[in-house]
Amino acid sequence: MRAINFDAKFVDQIIDGRKRTTVRKGIKVFRRGEVVELTSDGKTFGRAKIVKVLVKRVSELSDGDAELDGFPSKDELLRELERIYGDVRGEDLISIIHFEVL
Repeated sequence: MRAINFDAKFVDQIIDGRKRTTVRKGIKVFRRGEVVELTSDGKTFGRAKIVKVLVKRVSELSDGDAELDGFPSKDELLRELERIYGDVRGEDLISIIHFEVL
């Protein structure tokens, strides 16, 4: 079973449903309905079913995308993406992975 890893600070948001997506740099391929393990710090904290994956450019992200990802605004989401990936440009492709915790 494939896994999606998260920083520990997001675990509670995922478990209580405030974070229902994850934004990843590049094109990530998951099948709709695929079940994945949710991990943090090398430990599994749950499982989720993939609902859909959308591919966009960073410049196309919206406040709505940020909210689904547990952030109050697009600017906050962009700051986190830069913290994780370093340089993030408007033309970069990102994948928004929508999931449902099981």
